[in-house]
Amino acid sequence: MKFLLSLGLLAASANAYWLMGIEDFITTERIDPIVNPGKVSGHVHSVLGGSNFRFSTNTAQLRQSQCSSVPIPQDKSAYWFPHLYFQWNNGSFTSLNGGAVIFVPDYLFSDTPGTTTAFPDDFRMLSGDPTLRTYDPNSHAQQAVTFLCLDFNGQSTRYNSLPPVSCPSGIRAQINFPSCWDGKNTDSPDHKSHVAFLSGGPDTGTCSDPNFPVVLPRIFMEVYWSSTDFDSVRSQARNTTQPFVYAYGDPTGYGYHADFINGWDKGVLQNAVDKCHCNPFGDPTCCVQQGLFSMDQGKSCRITKAIDEQTTGTVLKLPGNNPVQSEGKKATMFADNVTPALISPVFAYTGDSPTATGSVGGPAQTNSVASTVAQPSSSSLAPATMPIPTSIPVTHPSSSSVAPTPTTTRPSTTTHVATFPTIPSFSIPSIVIPTFSTPHFPSILAAAPATSPTASALSSSSGSGTCSSNKAKKRRQLGLELHRHRRSYQQLPHVRHYDYDDST
Repeated sequence: MKFLLSLGLLAASANAYWLMGIEDFITTERIDPIVNPGKVSGHVHSVLGGSNFRFSTNTAQLRQSQCSSVPIPQDKSAYWFPHLYFQWNNGSFTSLNGGAVIFVPDYLFSDTPGTTTAFPDDFRMLSGDPTLRTYDPNSHAQQAVTFLCLDFNGQSTRYNSLPPVSCPSGIRAQINFPSCWDGKNTDSPDHKSHVAFLSGGPDTGTCSDPNFPVVLPRIFMEVYWSSTDFDSVRSQARNTTQPFVYAYGDPTGYGYHADFINGWDKGVLQNAVDKCHCNPFGDPTCCVQQGLFSMDQGKSCRITKAIDEQTTGTVLKLPGNNPVQSEGKKATMFADNVTPALISPVFAYTGDSPTATGSVGGPAQTNSVASTVAQPSSSSLAPATMPIPTSIPVTHPSSSSVAPTPTTTRPSTTTHVATFPTIPSFSIPSIVIPTFSTPHFPSILAAAPATSPTASALSSSSGSGTCSSNKAKKRRQLGLELHRHRRSYQQLPHVRHYDYDDST
């Protein structure tokens, strides 16, 4: 599995940025050290960044990571977002983790040194709201979330929700983070109140609000999902129009969200945003040559599992207590009535498989759910005839640790084999990484811009997360195009960013 990581940093009047390729998720589990510190979180996230990602973590711990999945090894920050699943007609789910998934946090920043302030130690923030199931076009926070229905041979179309059509080249989920800070607090009770969006929206304007005067690097995260792997079985989905559901039970995408904890080595990010302006097309080579940071392409970083729970492949229900809640009213986040067993210690590794894994600490725990917590109706879950196993074997590693070298292995006596029901008359697709040939890309000037499905959708959002001016858009588009043809960045040849003009 390959990823693209495009790092650049955007404040007001942003021009500079840099691009690079990323190798893989470090784990896909129910861990969220911001919203649910110290315990199993409510839904599954996929994680990138430093290997010291844990149930609880901070900047100092992330800096001590054994490795990072980010090709700039000085960036051991943690980035995570909900995983995406295909829902079958019988109520079960299959994760979209077998194709080419692209992760792109754009850090864009001003060409003027001293304009952008690097994230302070222990800075963390959240963008998005998992309870949303409707769209408010006037909300900057909701404008921050968009989806592209990709078509590498035609026009890519932007939506404010998960695309209700089959996308020829996959789906790109996009989210902006706030880039104005109060200058005091590294976090807040809701993990949002210490930051704000730019005056004109997620990607345009300035930090003119006196309550949020400090300009931060703007993180714009893009994740490419290979939804085309399910085209041949789309007719067997619960919803054939839009068959994908996020891990927290969201078939709309309005509740899409992402999290960030700063893990940059001290002083590196500030030095970079002040001085890395040497290439207008996002090529970081000259910044590496200046000694601002280094590049470590082609190396993977993963962590072994921390939770004894299956989160990828085909599962009977979404991990946790996450019934699918459709569009129309704010969703309820339900407490899980079972806490899966934990695995420890957690190890980091850089090869195809770990040399050690932790041991299961005990059986899953049944929780007493308070009467104030609403329970989902059985009709919204998998059919009652499908027995849900209490333990599912770990089939591939995925949780973290600074690995001491002991070779502790999981005792075979703790492994329980899940008994899946017979799936009615359809075949589960074999999810494998496809072999792609490089498509013919039309010239930059001749390429048609991606279009939005409705004029109202265009007017409600200020862009794809790229620089706002036409000149900046064209320059960045050209840079991305050139970058994608350079083998030195281990770029997936079939992936291409599409910029679009809101004036069309």
